[in-house]
Amino acid sequence: MDLLPLIGDVDEFKEIMGIINKEMDLVSLSDENLRRVFMIFEIAGGVVNGRTKQVTEADAEQLWCSSVDGVVAVAKQVIDYACEMNFQDLDGPLKQAVVEILRSACNIVSKQRVFDSSLQGLLEELQVEVGSTMRERLVGGKLENLTKEQDTLPLSWPRNGRISLEWIQLLISTFKWSSWKDPKEFRNVMPVTVVKKLISAASKIMREERNCVKLRVREDSEVIVVGDILGQFHDLVALFEENAGFPSDHRYFVFNGNYVDKGSWGLEVLLVLLAWKVLMPHRVYLLRGNHETKNCTLAYGFWAELCTKFGKKDCKLVFDKCLECFRTLPLATIIAQGVYTTHGGLFRRTCSASTQCSTGEKRQKLDTLSLGSLREFAKVNRFLEDVPENDLLSDVLWSDPSSEAGLRENTKKFGLLWGPDCTEEFLKENHLKLIIRSHEGPDARTGADDARNMLNGYSKDHDTVSGELYTLFTAPNYPQVDGFDNVGAYAVLKPPLFDSPLFLQLKAAEKPEVPPYDVFIYEDMDSDEGEDSRLTDSDEEQDMVSRDAVGKKDSTLMVSW
Repeated sequence: MDLLPLIGDVDEFKEIMGIINKEMDLVSLSDENLRRVFMIFEIAGGVVNGRTKQVTEADAEQLWCSSVDGVVAVAKQVIDYACEMNFQDLDGPLKQAVVEILRSACNIVSKQRVFDSSLQGLLEELQVEVGSTMRERLVGGKLENLTKEQDTLPLSWPRNGRISLEWIQLLISTFKWSSWKDPKEFRNVMPVTVVKKLISAASKIMREERNCVKLRVREDSEVIVVGDILGQFHDLVALFEENAGFPSDHRYFVFNGNYVDKGSWGLEVLLVLLAWKVLMPHRVYLLRGNHETKNCTLAYGFWAELCTKFGKKDCKLVFDKCLECFRTLPLATIIAQGVYTTHGGLFRRTCSASTQCSTGEKRQKLDTLSLGSLREFAKVNRFLEDVPENDLLSDVLWSDPSSEAGLRENTKKFGLLWGPDCTEEFLKENHLKLIIRSHEGPDARTGADDARNMLNGYSKDHDTVSGELYTLFTAPNYPQVDGFDNVGAYAVLKPPLFDSPLFLQLKAAEKPEVPPYDVFIYEDMDSDEGEDSRLTDSDEEQDMVSRDAVGKKDSTLMVSW
């Protein structure tokens, strides 16, 4: 509808325009009131310029869009300037002033309803650094203002005891920020009490899951299968933020293990995944890898990482809590009745009192290897800190596929080597069409042909009558220091059958240059204690078995073997 021209002196309208330009706090206005101001400004401009055409809603809309675009550009420039600032030497009032500037810039951007994710991450890091108490997050393409539940640093456990999406977003952004700081300061960001509560909450859920978890997937959903991450936190974040997306009601995630060791941020990887498990227990599934054992974590960096980040006072406590969690991790999943995922691979048949093998069968076991069944698999005790050699549990975590037929011991390490005939037998016996396992990266396939060298993040190892076997490795440029020039990969399973994987590549994200913890020297540890505890096993080491190993009941979204 046309609006009548305002009556008045030209100088009065110039004064109105000056007030709007220089004195009004436009940021605090609602969208409706802001549009009214733009309308008044446009009308006043028309009078000042001697325009005779009546002002319409379309004129105000055009001014609205162009003005917001200009203001947003300035707000983003403010954020860019803030990125170059050092806040350490600022006193309280100046820090608060910076916070208010960032809040204003963020509010201005919110008027546009569009916010680049990279700028969002930068803004969150800046607000963490200056102690802001406000957050903004990007969800489904819309910017939503969120008030934090607690002070930025250190992180605290949610007041109501329930993890929320906002808490996880805060956890990720804080870990991103702290990863560029001295790792010895990590304890000031993530208190031990919060680590313990998070691990306990996730372990309680996973303890109730059976060895092989069967997923009934909604027909309107997809399943993302992820291979080894090995402490490369920034690549995990890139997987979520820039590639596969975050877990949701319509997006399941299955992680095939090996979250810690090698990379410098194994704890961050573990804690973020555990947080997702607590928030969405029937959408996120975490399996155990060979590095989720005591011996591997002592030898390949995770123990030293904890010593560096928590010091000698608390590292043993956190380490023991992590081992408690590792014991609860399930060993495999079956997705939509047709896809089997695990860390290592297939496993031997074992005879024990629980399987009631006959004397003849026990004698045969000593002479030959034969493929195990899922019935045996369901009964194996997984609640151990370390796995015994030549055992079904070690097979699940360590075994590798081979191009040669048959089943035999892997003389180079634990577990078995199995051929295409064993894959066909396992698929056919269990009415499966696809196996996705992990465990082997480019370092394990050095010298292999181009189709199997893992430089593309995955390989098809067996193609049989009943189905296929793939190896999946997600960590790009592995290992973190002096690594291969490889890309990572993840698998996407789509309805209706979920058995035709689409493999997508994951390129390396930017990350700080940090020395690997398997050779890291941490100054705050007593040399004798640090060296002994880092490289040798304790005399008191023994297998720990959970008392609550069996789940109580199935759910509508998850059936356990």
